[in-house]
Amino acid sequence: MPRKLVLRIALTTAAITALALTVTATPAIANPEPSPTTASDVTAAYQLAECDPDGPTSADAALATQLNSSLQAKMRGYMSAYRVSCARMVIKAVHDRGLDPRAAVIAITTVIVETSIQNISEQVDHTSLGLFQQQDWWGSREERLNPTIATNKFLSTMLREYPNNTWMTAPVGEVCQKVQISAYPERYQPQAGDAQIIVNAILPYVRGNPAQPEDATGEAVDFDGDGRPDLVGTLADGTLRAYLGTGSPGVPGVAGRG
Repeated sequence: MPRKLVLRIALTTAAITALALTVTATPAIANPEPSPTTASDVTAAYQLAECDPDGPTSADAALATQLNSSLQAKMRGYMSAYRVSCARMVIKAVHDRGLDPRAAVIAITTVIVETSIQNISEQVDHTSLGLFQQQDWWGSREERLNPTIATNKFLSTMLREYPNNTWMTAPVGEVCQKVQISAYPERYQPQAGDAQIIVNAILPYVRGNPAQPEDATGEAVDFDGDGRPDLVGTLADGTLRAYLGTGSPGVPGVAGRG
């Protein structure tokens, strides 16, 4: 065999071997975990639209102070007069539609997760806008930034997905996910308890009887949607206190969480 041909074959074999080693040595790159949409970041600053055209009230500010010491999850310490005004408009939309307060708990759970109860007017996540981070197929920009319209769009979808009032017994987080179709379905249920506390605090103001806090008599309700009755009451200093039942479903638990 000619010398040049032997040398060429040797070099080709060496190149193939080196290429194989390079391919083998390259580690596989794992798909990164998707990060949550930044619209859900409670500490981030965004362009916001008013929820109440008249702005927050002094009652909203007082409730914010009260709620900041009562909430247990994401919104603890982050409630403001503005955020209370947004929650108030959502709860009012549910009340005006004649739905059970549980619908308000579902809606508030959703806006806690999606926007930390803020009416975001800039497109942070694709075309999403407003309290519920509704994308453009939900309606016009004006509709999605109108808390009453946006809430009613959310409620209409909920009622369609859960006919015959089945949303009344389904877990809160499950209902939120069914409507929102989020990439992070596990984020809703942990906020349901605080959503119930917020509804209990604000609903009397929406109804026009703020002197009588919701469930002040100690009526059992299911804050976190786990099928176990929970309790909420008002302490002597006006602080709301929630106790999550730990007993069997349908039977109040002995222990709780304040």
